[in-house]
Amino acid sequence: MRIININKTQGWTSFDVVRFIKRKFNEKKVGHLGTLDPMATGVLPVFLGQATRLIPLFNDVDKTYRAVCKLGESTDTFDAEGRVTERHNLGNLNPEQVTKAVHTFLGPQKQQNPAFSASKINGIPAYKLARQGLKVPAKTRSVIFHELDVEAVDLPFVQIRIHCSKGTYIRALANDLGQKLKVGAHLTSLDRLACGKWFKSENSISIEKLQETVTENNVPWISPLELLDHLNTIVGSAEMVVSIKQGRRVEVLQQNWTESGVKMTENCVIESETNSVKTKVVDSCQNLVAIGHIMWENEASYFHPIRVFV
Repeated sequence: MRIININKTQGWTSFDVVRFIKRKFNEKKVGHLGTLDPMATGVLPVFLGQATRLIPLFNDVDKTYRAVCKLGESTDTFDAEGRVTERHNLGNLNPEQVTKAVHTFLGPQKQQNPAFSASKINGIPAYKLARQGLKVPAKTRSVIFHELDVEAVDLPFVQIRIHCSKGTYIRALANDLGQKLKVGAHLTSLDRLACGKWFKSENSISIEKLQETVTENNVPWISPLELLDHLNTIVGSAEMVVSIKQGRRVEVLQQNWTESGVKMTENCVIESETNSVKTKVVDSCQNLVAIGHIMWENEASYFHPIRVFV
């Protein structure tokens, strides 16, 4: 199973990256986490082949960004690629006021989607309506800003490190900041630093470096087991693996479990509603076989597969 963390360059779409990976590794099925606008750079996790089936497990992860906003100008796209719609003099605005305004967005927020976005209106992407000059109905979403660290203020620019929930539009934050300060603002640069705890700038590779890579052995593949380290693990016997690959549940021997039926490992995650433990099964060679749940019935424990990798 092949997973790679791409450091997307400016000007490339997320689909451009997918198309490149398909060609580079002769793989028909490729997907990614968290679309980045062409203007944005940074972390874009890419999953190949069977690994694409892991994507739903990571769709809800938080993201971390470094953003630069320009105060005093608003655009129709909320970023530097759009048309300037308003200009304002910054007057006596100072860094302390800017920092204070940024911090007002901490915590849960209702955020309006940009008109130029992939958010769908009656099944049609909003940007298609906006490009035709049509009015796009206002649509909001709930987001959370866990951290907002103002790293630099050099008016009219402000640089912010942002840790936020999935689905957050950073250019919408820039626009909202401009409205809060009554001077307008738009996003001028965006770099995604992390996607969840697994995909970071430090373990990413640029398209340029990947183009120079001759053999797959030199590619910094990310192990699926590393991504799933929060799940309990069972090393399945050859007989268990055959049954699981056929979609059948298998009994798990009790000797590795406590009287309460819970294996005492730090990675063990108990789901109280179902009295089950989310678990991955690997074979003797440490290949990922399946993801599912350990459940208890009549004093016996069984592994129920949900996703099987064959």
